[in-house]
Amino acid sequence: MNETERAVRMWHESWDLRDPDRGATVIPDDCQFEDVARGEMQVGPEAYKADYYRWREAFPDGECKVVKVIVDGDWAVVEFVNRGTHTGPLRSSLGTFEPTGRKVEVRYCSVMRVEDGKVVEGRDYYDSSTFLRQLGLMKN
Repeated sequence: MNETERAVRMWHESWDLRDPDRGATVIPDDCQFEDVARGEMQVGPEAYKADYYRWREAFPDGECKVVKVIVDGDWAVVEFVNRGTHTGPLRSSLGTFEPTGRKVEVRYCSVMRVEDGKVVEGRDYYDSSTFLRQLGLMKN
């Protein structure tokens, strides 16, 4: 496994290991990571950990399973699946969504750039409509 793959796997697998400090070790202070669906930018390891705790509050049983990692030089594409049960409040820039008790399974794709073993930039792409429908917050 090369340095790029190691860094992006550590980022994602730390969610499943419930160890955000481990994931934060591969994030420099100036790392910019965009959640494209929400139009939100996270900068640095503290933002990564805050995002982790926000999602963990909403989905305490949540899983993040890496499906595939494709590496080309400093760039990686990570396909993964998030699963969990919405039993806590989900806080976002769109407001707070109270627990629905519903299970979700959403496929994601991260595009990430790594320099010197650290993720320096990236973007998450996912189907937010499917996510909202699974929570019962949006109709077909």
